[in-house]
Amino acid sequence: MVVLTTIFPKKIIAVLSLLLLVGLACGSGNALDEIKPPGEIEVSQESADRLEDNFYQALQEATINNESQLRITNEEITSLFAKELVETGRVPLSNPQIWFTSGRIFITGGVKPFGPVEFDSLIVATAVVDNGQLVVEVQEARMGSFDFPDAILESITQTVNEALTTTLSELDITRLEILEGEMFVVGTRRGV
Repeated sequence: MVVLTTIFPKKIIAVLSLLLLVGLACGSGNALDEIKPPGEIEVSQESADRLEDNFYQALQEATINNESQLRITNEEITSLFAKELVETGRVPLSNPQIWFTSGRIFITGGVKPFGPVEFDSLIVATAVVDNGQLVVEVQEARMGSFDFPDAILESITQTVNEALTTTLSELDITRLEILEGEMFVVGTRRGV
């Protein structure tokens, strides 16, 4: 290594190492190339507001004895997630795309774990009902050709589950279904 550092300055070795890392992350054998949303999912304030309005309407319709249903579309969840990212800044994800299919939730976007280098990312998750609460469980998380750093993955999972717990705190979730392009959450109002 002494020979290399005398021939190549340390900065050049660092830059070459970074380029190699980026090349590996962007390689053509990347499974992320094969998993794409069903077209571009539009992000709009209107969709985020619609989801919030639909939630409050479902909450008003729910009673301790009467179930209410909330339908969440790809556009609504992507828009709400993008809005939360801007407001909280806790998750380093840009241009999120979230869609529902085959019982799973897919999230893609750009991640900058360090410096100016951005990696395409993929998170595959499921949602389950645990003791009346909706909980997101991550099945796979990739950043380019690499696994997500644990700290970023924990931050994303924690942010999502905290938002769900806060938002759905008045509902006792009895059932959920993840279908093509939408998720249905069914529940009753929690007893006080």
